[in-house]
Amino acid sequence: MPKQKERKTVSYTKEQMFDLVADIDRYDEFLPWCNRSKIINTSTEGDKIIVIADLEIGYDQFVYTYRSEVKLHKDKNEINVRNLDGPFKYLENNWKFTTVSEYECEIQFNIDFELNISLLDILMKKFFDLAFQKMVDAFISRANEIY
Repeated sequence: MPKQKERKTVSYTKEQMFDLVADIDRYDEFLPWCNRSKIINTSTEGDKIIVIADLEIGYDQFVYTYRSEVKLHKDKNEINVRNLDGPFKYLENNWKFTTVSEYECEIQFNIDFELNISLLDILMKKFFDLAFQKMVDAFISRANEIY
């Protein structure tokens, strides 16, 4: 059951970073091991926008699609994700965005998951730290590209 937490201060506003993470349809353009990303449905629930999305993730012959529920807080302070279907027994990740200054924000990213597929779960646990860091760096690199 890999768990990881990351906290970084970046030279972008919380709104910019929130919008980048919320742009699920473009994950396949920059996120490692994401082959395809697609929003299935969007609805509103109080102060949150609820997005149902599919991500096709994989490498070589290990390719899986999973569906997740993404809660986008309208104040752009937080994004919460949980899996609905796919190769995970469970998956939860949370993004928090806090203003540091006019042009900086702090990002907190937490992830906790376990895969249904034993062999893949063993491999992910072995390489999770590297994979996690590549994923976080991909979002920051994307911010550098578009902002």
